[in-house]
Amino acid sequence: MSGAVAVEGALRSAERDGMHIDWDVPITMDDGVVLRADVYRPIGSGSYPVIASHGPYAKGLTFEAGYPLQWKRLIQQYPEALAGSSGKYAAWELLDPGQWVPHG
Repeated sequence: MSGAVAVEGALRSAERDGMHIDWDVPITMDDGVVLRADVYRPIGSGSYPVIASHGPYAKGLTFEAGYPLQWKRLIQQYPEALAGSSGKYAAWELLDPGQWVPHG
């Protein structure tokens, strides 16, 4: 996503961890149902490729919080899995925006 996002009400946004993050961005479907997505973008203007992902698990539930035993095992056995990222935006079975977004 580049440029402004049209939203209903106030958009919760922040720049942190090398990313611009918009939480709960409304996406209206053809049938009128409104879905909510978190959007992670590089800081600054420009055109960037999109990596879109979705999962069946709770939006906003981090891998570490939702699956603490698996998280601990992952970082102990494969510390390189967190190369270049804090892991705090990583979710179960989804890519970690902290590893991709800051690099455009």
